[in-house]
Amino acid sequence: MKKLTSMVLAIGLGGSLLLAGCSSTDSKVSDGINQMLDTTEQLSKAIESGDQAKAKEVGPKLEDQWSSFEDDVKKDNQDLYEKIEKYLDPTIAGSEADTLDKKALSTLNNQLTDALKELKDKTK
Repeated sequence: MKKLTSMVLAIGLGGSLLLAGCSSTDSKVSDGINQMLDTTEQLSKAIESGDQAKAKEVGPKLEDQWSSFEDDVKKDNQDLYEKIEKYLDPTIAGSEADTLDKKALSTLNNQLTDALKELKDKTK
């Protein structure tokens, strides 16, 4: 009886730790998506106003934010990972360009935002 109780407790504890790990990953991804969406919104405002200095400041933040949770996305949502990657690098490059191409950068930023929103909906 004592062995059975110990075994049940061990399984319960292991299961709890496993579930806590999943929750932590989900929270990390959710927080990362929200940070990136805030940044794409800031970038959108900078593009609309033609504020090149602000775009150069905000755009590169996307890479650091993405790198904090991209491995979890790649593991669980390969299709959306690739979609985000497709728009992320050109958006960052456009934000760092010497001349702000408002139309192109706005389109890329909107596509990145849409991909992030799609990921957010899928990970709810």
